[in-house]
Amino acid sequence: MKRELLTLATIVLVVLQTACTTISIEESNFLNPDQKVQITKLRKIEQTATTEDITINGFDDVTLSGTLIKVDDAQATVIYFGGNQFRVSVAGGKPAQQILPMNVNILMVDHRGYGNSEGTPTIENLKRDALSVYDYVATRTDLKSTPTILHGHSLGSMIAGYVASERPADALVLEGSITNVKQMTSQRMPWFVKPFVEVNFSDELARVDNLKVVESFTAPLLIITGEDDTQTPPALAETLYQHALSKQKQLYIVKGKHHGNALTGDKLQLHYQRLVMQLKAKKS
Repeated sequence: MKRELLTLATIVLVVLQTACTTISIEESNFLNPDQKVQITKLRKIEQTATTEDITINGFDDVTLSGTLIKVDDAQATVIYFGGNQFRVSVAGGKPAQQILPMNVNILMVDHRGYGNSEGTPTIENLKRDALSVYDYVATRTDLKSTPTILHGHSLGSMIAGYVASERPADALVLEGSITNVKQMTSQRMPWFVKPFVEVNFSDELARVDNLKVVESFTAPLLIITGEDDTQTPPALAETLYQHALSKQKQLYIVKGKHHGNALTGDKLQLHYQRLVMQLKAKKS
């Protein structure tokens, strides 16, 4: 309901500002269906796709729930970490349909405290849970033989970056990522208020630093951001790319896209497939 009221308020504001301009209001302004993982849609992309509901024990035995999508002859296994409030049952279908054409397995897990996962979320808990998810993949005989790609969106990019610093990831995808919270805040704060505002960060947030991660990460790296992203501005992605140590790094700034839809860019497959090819070349 809050989303619908915000949409209506926005429309009213636009009407007041545009006087006699004609505005079309569509059903899509009010209807926002869940984008859950649907096997019928996945098999239109890859005929061999199957889904499996999985549970993983977190570091403190909290049960984490997710979905594993498998394909025949997978080129890699993507561990996808979603953004804030990401739920596989609500939003998992969107990234799955965008990534699946690369002929990869995809594992998506609800953050603790969200969706079907138990527990209470904190930054430290989510980071430790992410290691449990990685370790789960490493113990499955049907997954550990494929290269592992860590893919994080927004909040999930912080988590993916952390895992990449703690485990031997074969590739890393940072989508809508920050460098660190200090730089992100500075980018979003108007210049004229900076002299008058002091921002204090909790120790947990201050330790989140993907800039440090990419400065030591040597495997293939893909950085994705929307051209119109106001939450994590493209300047942050450009900084990550400039400081990245990897010799196999890519920066994809998606024209006309924002924080939540960069994966729908028309050149995503080109960049993602290049990442997968880099893994194949490394393996051979």
